[in-house]
Amino acid sequence: MEYFLGIDLGTQSVKVICYDEEGNFVALASREYPILTPTPGYAEQHPETWWEKTREAIQEVLATLPEPTIRALSFSGQMHGTVMLDENLVPLYPAIIWADQRSHQEAREIREKAGEYLKLAGSDIATGFMAATLLWVRKNLPDVYRRIRFVLLPKDFLKVKLGLPPTTDVADASSTLLFNIRLRNWSEEILTVLGLDRMVFPPVHESTQVIGQVARNVREELGIKGPCFVVAGAGDQHCAALGNGVTDEGELLVTIGTGGQVFTPITQPLVDEKLRIHTFCHAISGFWHLLGATLCAGLSLSWFKKSILDSGAHVFDFRNLDQEAQKVDAGCNGLLFFPYLIGERTPYMDPHARGAFVNLHLTHQRGHFIRAIMEGVGFGLRNAVEVFRELGVDFQRTVFSGGGARSNLWRRIIASILDMPLFTTQVREEAATGACILAMVGSGRFGSVDEATQVLVQYTHPTLPEPAWVEVYHRLYQKFRQGYTALRDLSPGS
Repeated sequence: MEYFLGIDLGTQSVKVICYDEEGNFVALASREYPILTPTPGYAEQHPETWWEKTREAIQEVLATLPEPTIRALSFSGQMHGTVMLDENLVPLYPAIIWADQRSHQEAREIREKAGEYLKLAGSDIATGFMAATLLWVRKNLPDVYRRIRFVLLPKDFLKVKLGLPPTTDVADASSTLLFNIRLRNWSEEILTVLGLDRMVFPPVHESTQVIGQVARNVREELGIKGPCFVVAGAGDQHCAALGNGVTDEGELLVTIGTGGQVFTPITQPLVDEKLRIHTFCHAISGFWHLLGATLCAGLSLSWFKKSILDSGAHVFDFRNLDQEAQKVDAGCNGLLFFPYLIGERTPYMDPHARGAFVNLHLTHQRGHFIRAIMEGVGFGLRNAVEVFRELGVDFQRTVFSGGGARSNLWRRIIASILDMPLFTTQVREEAATGACILAMVGSGRFGSVDEATQVLVQYTHPTLPEPAWVEVYHRLYQKFRQGYTALRDLSPGS
């Protein structure tokens, strides 16, 4: 029996999942690591910590197998971040990840210098994207910048640790804003206008392409038997789409994890004229996708629990909080939450946006705040869905994924805010499973992504919108949209 591994390098943990050659789930292991914030607005992680935790998780999975014969593995990874390596492929500086806000001035500079080329990249620039980060490093860390031999996206560092030369894939590379999404390669125009050296950017492959094998010494260290081909992989949103069976036009994936995303595949590189959303290359060759994001989704609820509710005497359980929120009527008696705790992406591209509770009253209790957070995240996701609709996307099926999908209440809220039935899968760890699908397709176990998803992905009965909630949420959403404009003038960056 041969096995396949999917490795998902997330923002707060790495997950390693294993499927057998018949498409059966076999094992899962994960390891956590922190987001480092040495200065307000910074978000960093140590690449070597990623590898240490990944190695541990791989070995835990392998220990459960009767014979650790690995046919292939592939990767899913947090998008946009920047890993800078020297000539010996050693990190020069902590990885600057997607949540980092330090490069807002550089983002403005890119709009001024390269604004006419952003539609080649398919998106507006945002802080935390590789393009803005590299300009910040050049300006503020010139000694580090001079020593850069390669810049990689986060998950691609793990390939180097497996003994492969630096590479990346079209899906993840298109999230750097240094990529021509139509040519599916680095943009000579953008690199030239920003004064970036083309030679530090690695070769690019399609996501299902085999790019080598795990080095023999690394296989021996990990205890891997078999050929262990390495397949290029993709960003976490691309892999989550595959792990949820979202592979065709007319399908929408809504995800609530640390951040929140909406994702839909397209067969042509359609770019929003106002650059309110992202258009990136998909992990499926010949496909692109639209992506909208709210930066602080599940993180909003986690922040409220840890920073406001938890104390030394009592730590709250998410399930109990969920039960409290269920006792509150839709709309929370007018209480609105704006989930802009670390700025906002879609549709505002505003790193200075700040969160708020609005319409507070003495009658509001803990359950109101919890439910208002769930609803505010839902309204933030609807912002992106409305842009998709403006661009002519018609949805036939909507799939809900991530940690938020485990909450029955949050499923009902999102279904009612979007006024769509929501399907959920029985897949464990969808992004890691999507990486495993790429490994299976790339190594020839399945002939296509669609063939693989038909075997690995099954759906539960959909969660239907609540008609009474739909009406309440439609009214509140209009106020939510007005709220951003009203709050903008109060933000520190205004």
